[in-house]
Amino acid sequence: MQRAGTYLPDPVMEHEQVDWMLVSVSECPNSEAEEYFIRTYFRVPHEPFGPRGAFVRPVEVRRTRNWVLFRQVSGILY
Repeated sequence: MQRAGTYLPDPVMEHEQVDWMLVSVSECPNSEAEEYFIRTYFRVPHEPFGPRGAFVRPVEVRRTRNWVLFRQVSGILY
């Protein structure tokens, strides 16, 4: 099973990408561990800037009983 990757929702335009990582609950038991994974593996969020409007959104964290999903969207505006 793949544990991390990058997904392009629209491979033709390539204006947005989703970086994701899947971690077991035993590796990430609490919010302190979540913050560690976010600081270590993801980019710092920022508002659109520059001529093309490059942006990075904050990391979304979703939990199930066995897994923790980290997801961050970034791209450019047109």
